[in-house]
Parts: sequence; C-alpha cells; structure tokens
Amino acid sequence: MYIILLATLLSLPLYPLNPTTQDTINYMNLHITAGIDSPSGVVSMGPEVSIKYEMVLQHPFIFRTAFDYRYGTINNRVYPKGKLQRIILSTEALYYRGTNKLTGYLGGGIVYAMDFFNLSDHAGDSLFEKEQVTDVSIDNVPGYRITTGLRIHKVYSIEVNITETYPSFVFFKRYSSINYSFYKKKFRLNDFRVSLGYLFTLKM
Repeated sequence: MYIILLATLLSLPLYPLNPTTQDTINYMNLHITAGIDSPSGVVSMGPEVSIKYEMVLQHPFIFRTAFDYRYGTINNRVYPKGKLQRIILSTEALYYRGTNKLTGYLGGGIVYAMDFFNLSDHAGDSLFEKEQVTDVSIDNVPGYRITTGLRIHKVYSIEVNITETYPSFVFFKRYSSINYSFYKKKFRLNDFRVSLGYLFTLKM
C-alpha cells in the first residue's frame, strides 16, 4: 500500500508555470465526498460519507478538517458480531501541485474515532451464557490517516484514504444496579476508502 502512495506522489501533475497567478485550487472550499470502505479483518465493506473544510495555508499546502460517517458490520469469529457506526473527526495537512485542469495531492494527519457498536441478539445471548457479559461497546480512540487524490477542473475529486486506529472492545458484567465490572480487548481497525467528491467554493 505504501508503494502505491509513493508511486502516486511521484506521478503527481507538474507545477503550473506561474503558481502566483495561476493558483491550482480555490482559497477556501467545502468538500463533500461519498465512497466505499473495503473490508478489513474486523469490519465488512460499507459506505462512508464525509464533509470537509479546506483552506490554503500557503501555496502549495492545504489545511483540512473533516467529519466522516461510516457504516459496517462485524462478522469476525474472534470478536462479537453486530452493526458498527463510526464517526471520525480529522485534521490533515495536504501538499498539492498541478494545473486548473488536474491537481494531485498527498498528505496525512490525525483522527479521533467514535465507534457506536450494536451487539447482535445471537452474540449477546452467547456472551451472557458463557461469560455473563451484559453489554459490549467500543471505546473512542485517536489514530492517523494518509490521503492521496486527484482534483479535476477544481471541483471534482477522486480520493483514497487509509485510516488506522487501535480501539478496544469493552465487555461489561453487571451484577446489580450499582455493582458491575468490565474488561477490554484491544484490536486493530483499519479502513481503506475510495471516494468521489465535489467541491463548493467558499472564497475565491
């Protein structure tokens, strides 16, 4: 995967002849994308939508913040089965170069993932019978993201993201309304996403 990212960097479009007068992107954008996350070792393939705010810090660097929503299911035999919804907040720095017709960019940053896990009835019954577990959740954790993409005519985008976090399943055992215990099981949750997007100009 990292070889693909390196090859993408080396094949980015050339600088415009005069980057001062022919800047390759708008100064401020609202970037909306929709895509598909590939299946990982834990979570199934699923859709993801994202709203991003982008601002040029200084040519050729972009500052980006984003809000992502991702849906999937956990069917791995090792972990509890159920539906998973992820909300990810991210901050990234992107390096770009190109022309008004085609711009390439590459960057990365930090993310904060909030996972909302809905345990399936069958898995819940099994956990209660074997371990007296009454509820399962996933804790919120930071992580990192690598991004690369192409921007066409300044308004259309094709983007690839790799997001990696290391959250934990939290298993609750409740004995009464005031007495309970819990234990955690850490796992790796990585997403590989391909998405298409459209940019709305906020400031020229």
